[in-house]
Amino acid sequence: MMSEKNCEQKRMHFFHMAQSVYRMCWKANPPYFIFNHAAIVSLGLVSAGTVVATQLFFDSVYGASVGANGIKSVIFLFLLFIITNLLSDVLDSVMNYSYNVQYMRILGYMKQEINMKSGEIDPIRYEDPKCLDNMEKCEQGAACAMSFYVTMSLLAVFYIPYFIFMACYLHHLKPALVLCLVFTFIPALVSHIFRSSVFSELEDKSAPLRRKSNAYYEACCGKDYVKETRITGSFQYFRQLLTETIRTQNNEIWKAKKRNSTIDLVLKTVSLVGYGGVLSLLIRYLLAGDISVGAFGAVFASVGTLFTTMEQMICTHLGGLSDNFGQICNFISFLEIPIGEKKEFEIDKKQPIVAEKVNFYYPNTKEPALKNINLTIQPGEILAIVGENGAGKTTLARLLIGLYQPTEGKIRIGETDLREVSYQARFRNVSGVFQRYQRYSLSLRDNIRISDFEHGNDEKIHRISMENHIEYSNKAMYREGLDTMLSREFDGVELSGGQWQRIAIARGFYRDSEIMVLDEPTASIDPIEENIIYEKFAEVARGKTAIIITHRMASAKMASKIVVMQGGKIVEIGNHQELMQRKGVYEAMYTAQRKWYQTT
Repeated sequence: MMSEKNCEQKRMHFFHMAQSVYRMCWKANPPYFIFNHAAIVSLGLVSAGTVVATQLFFDSVYGASVGANGIKSVIFLFLLFIITNLLSDVLDSVMNYSYNVQYMRILGYMKQEINMKSGEIDPIRYEDPKCLDNMEKCEQGAACAMSFYVTMSLLAVFYIPYFIFMACYLHHLKPALVLCLVFTFIPALVSHIFRSSVFSELEDKSAPLRRKSNAYYEACCGKDYVKETRITGSFQYFRQLLTETIRTQNNEIWKAKKRNSTIDLVLKTVSLVGYGGVLSLLIRYLLAGDISVGAFGAVFASVGTLFTTMEQMICTHLGGLSDNFGQICNFISFLEIPIGEKKEFEIDKKQPIVAEKVNFYYPNTKEPALKNINLTIQPGEILAIVGENGAGKTTLARLLIGLYQPTEGKIRIGETDLREVSYQARFRNVSGVFQRYQRYSLSLRDNIRISDFEHGNDEKIHRISMENHIEYSNKAMYREGLDTMLSREFDGVELSGGQWQRIAIARGFYRDSEIMVLDEPTASIDPIEENIIYEKFAEVARGKTAIIITHRMASAKMASKIVVMQGGKIVEIGNHQELMQRKGVYEAMYTAQRKWYQTT
């Protein structure tokens, strides 16, 4: 994710941000983009015409009262006055309707762009808290970018042309009247500048607090936590953390809004004094005969409109932009994260997987998670990675299949450096079952075939289900067979941890692949069934490259090669017999676990 320094640089390139947002809005829906801008331009022209029509109408009424012109002129200009005001209201409604239609289309397109980018960036970024903060801002920034588009459109094709017209109109009547624009513009602009600084700082403080409050709320009320938090009595603890986080966030918001309100109060007082001064000047010119009655009426009406419009433009539109500027910055920065040129071609997964002098650091850490890893996995070999918790087993497996990239050294399949190829090419013909598997709110059928929708059928699903003891014909458990929805939230069923684990394993076996990974997927399954699953895995993986991550030494015996890890290093390599004869770390761990099973 871009550093804070880079983000600050982006904030200085306002026109770059505007160009990026407008490009997305255009791509999302070109016809509505054109229509909306045409409606805004038309509204600006009619608004200007309304001022002129007001002056002509008032002058005609005054002229008729002193006998200078006839009633027909008054009726005609009255109709013109009514039509311009009515047309202004109609165009305003059309513009708002067009905006509402555009909003969902463009917002949907922007979120699609976020999803596309999320699928392209390096997965290791999801281990970086700063990255997660910026991604949270990015989600908020999509809606803010849409508001930015509307604000800039109104500013460019309505507000600025309207104020230019009014400046020319007032200058034509009496140059001193242009001061009314100064009294409306300067205080509002100063307020906008202060708001930009205050709320950008607020957003930087709020993003991590929002993530914390969401996490604590989920711990209190989320379905995956609620049972444990109630049983362990930790609900009050998480409730307290949630309350404190919300209070901290509210305090930051209160301080920012207090500062902003104080500034607004001072500047609006200045605007009010200026407004009174302009009206006094206007009355003076009328009494002196320097302007006509119609001009007085038109300017009197338009001065109020000017103050309201200026406040709406700067305090509402530009003020909202100031509040959200940091989020828009993160949104654009996220979409512009460089991905780099990656080759898209078919990797021969039947070649050896080689790790050469690999060191790996997680983001924001000083100690390496993996140190000087050198390893070769031959095609068709079953490799077991064992070690204590935190030894680096899962990290090594993620590097071997290309999910993470080494900080130093390289991972290659054959002669292909995985760093140089796309994620699609890396993960093609690769399947896995992981300890932290996902429970999708889908039917049983879709939960299994989600790993390979293109090449699936019910016959294959049936075979995989039976092999993994998923008895979907049991109506008491799966009331609609393969079509049973696996989520109570959607009027489905709730499964146990062991049942979900079998489905996750079936999902991994369902996909035909040349490289298979099992990352401790049997935590909720008893040792006897675990042994059956590993035997099935050995059968499915025959002739393929397989990687097993486990802390249970008995499961590692089936592997043709065992890697023993300790403190991020490979300390032993060999098969079961070789390592037992060596009487090193593996033998000690195996013996300790065998005694544990015997005593139970």
